[in-house]
Amino acid sequence: MTKLPRFTIILSGYQTAPYLPKALNSIAMQTFADFEVICYVEQSTDDSLAICRAQAEKDARFKVVSAPKSGAVATTRNYGIDHASGEYIVAVDGDDWIAANMLERLSRKIEMTGPVDVLSFSGIMTEIEDVDWNSAQKFTNFGPSDDKEVFSGLEAIRRAGRNGGRMNNHTVLSIYRTSFLKARRLYQKDGLLMEDFEWTPRVWFHAERFAYLDEPFYVYRRRPGSLTTETSGRIAIDISRQFRSLADFAAANDVPADVRIIWSNQWLSTFYWFMFHPVTSRKVSDAERRQALDVVLANGGSARFAEIANRASLPKRVAMPFVMLAAKGWQWPAKFFFRCLYYPLLSIRER
Repeated sequence: MTKLPRFTIILSGYQTAPYLPKALNSIAMQTFADFEVICYVEQSTDDSLAICRAQAEKDARFKVVSAPKSGAVATTRNYGIDHASGEYIVAVDGDDWIAANMLERLSRKIEMTGPVDVLSFSGIMTEIEDVDWNSAQKFTNFGPSDDKEVFSGLEAIRRAGRNGGRMNNHTVLSIYRTSFLKARRLYQKDGLLMEDFEWTPRVWFHAERFAYLDEPFYVYRRRPGSLTTETSGRIAIDISRQFRSLADFAAANDVPADVRIIWSNQWLSTFYWFMFHPVTSRKVSDAERRQALDVVLANGGSARFAEIANRASLPKRVAMPFVMLAAKGWQWPAKFFFRCLYYPLLSIRER
């Protein structure tokens, strides 16, 4: 029987003072006690640092790191990977919270499966303070039957692709074996705003042992002003940087053909959403859109974009010439195509 693991929880505490007490309390009240918490607090204008320091004074398992503002949570996560003493890394954002039995249930799962590189679970997305763990709608990448065995990261990609095809790339929906991340140097890219989109496919691709526990443990709070609710040119450029990074990663690795197809559809869905969806694109100027497209297509990127698009579904392939026109400055045909054809037809197909 496998020894129960120790966990390192990496808490991102930047500018989250109104929500931090709930997050910290949900960690402190865990029914499994063998863990450490690295509270990484970047320079804030609120009381985030003081709140974390007060918690550390009460509970020696909490450690506080005060750091300059980096503008992205990747810095927090990477610090945690380098300084973790636990066998598994757990990521928690300072405005979210976790179930009291999360670490206990995950440790028991590992006891049954043996060491795994990635252990995923489900979460709950909410805008309210209280959730019903039993009845709230879950968001996850897997189905209940995926709970029953250990599989590879490539198989995880295939299963997530079959489960609706829409990837939830959230770092917080899994825990990660520390030695695996270090050995593969699977750090998140500094400076990215939505780092999960770029990081998760790389982690899954390299994982040799992957497991899923079909229970909700993580509450993901959607709040005004957070990065995940911001849709702007800054986000569009950020997504373009990540898309290009993923295209380069896929080109440099021996990726099975079926996984390439799954990735192509997932990545283009996200890219098109931030670049051309009628709702999000209104907050992206033509100059920002062209800058974002240049990130993807310049310096050999056009060929890699075409390769990805050619492996995707028919609507995504049809969209490719319009994207190319937009990159050359002819944006109105792309706006018309996505607003009047692509997304309306996609909506009909999903009914």
